[in-house]
Amino acid sequence: MNKLILSRKGFDSSAGYGYSPYDPKTGKYILLPIPGGEEEHHGFTYRDFKLKKNYLQGMTAETLEDLIHDPLMGYSKKTKQAIEDRYAHNDPALGRPPWLTNGPKFSAFGQAEAAAGHLRNHQVGEGSVFLFFSRFKPMKNRVHPLDPRAGWTDGAYFLYGWLKVGKVITEENREELPKSIQASHPHGSEQNFRDWNANTIYLAADRLFDDMDIPGSGYFPRLEDRLLLSSELHKNQPSIWKVPSFFHEEKFRPTYLNVEEKLADRWLQCPDDGNYCFVQSTGRGQEYISSLEGKSLTWLKTLFQ
Repeated sequence: MNKLILSRKGFDSSAGYGYSPYDPKTGKYILLPIPGGEEEHHGFTYRDFKLKKNYLQGMTAETLEDLIHDPLMGYSKKTKQAIEDRYAHNDPALGRPPWLTNGPKFSAFGQAEAAAGHLRNHQVGEGSVFLFFSRFKPMKNRVHPLDPRAGWTDGAYFLYGWLKVGKVITEENREELPKSIQASHPHGSEQNFRDWNANTIYLAADRLFDDMDIPGSGYFPRLEDRLLLSSELHKNQPSIWKVPSFFHEEKFRPTYLNVEEKLADRWLQCPDDGNYCFVQSTGRGQEYISSLEGKSLTWLKTLFQ
């Protein structure tokens, strides 16, 4: 059975000490990859990634490093120090993002250690679909007090990209990994497979659906309401999500949100007259794994219609 995985990836309060920026007027955003560890010695630094001119209105930054130093973004000294001379852990790579003029064009997502084991133990493989999400914060002075999004000044969680698994690369078949991914993906080197337990790379399929002309991976061009996870009724608590009600059914209830003794506390409300539920997400959960069939497949397709 295929799986649908909500996967948290990108800058956060402990990996980068901030959130990726977006313009609530246009919905355009730039996803910031987290700083790589000292063991990473290939790929791109934040200075290497070149931005399209004025991609976000008023932005003068030419690189991701410049962006983090741009006063319009409001990043802290701690964030600026965290990315200094560091390689960016550019994962997932979902093709060339619309805000960059350079960087990898391939589509691949990597995991290792316990997180990879979590995916393997739940049979995530070919045919499964990752929906990537992150917390995005409005650019400085971009939200007027009377704007409907005024409550999102501390950011909100949005879905921003997808990848349907076409092939799984592990230690056993790592020789099948394309050279370009070996060279610049943060999970792609021989050292990664040697040093990291259960190092796994998920390569994208050609198409997302058999009956729709959509590539197997990509970035949503704008952050729109249909991609919003955070509940608009809990704007000061972005970790409370509003999700389709089928996610509360035992068959579709995602991992981490399905612990029996915590269900009453975590699932806050599922209105009888609505088709949604409110749920308190976990603080550091990476992959929330559900089933991909029936209701969840229908919902997934609505994100692309």
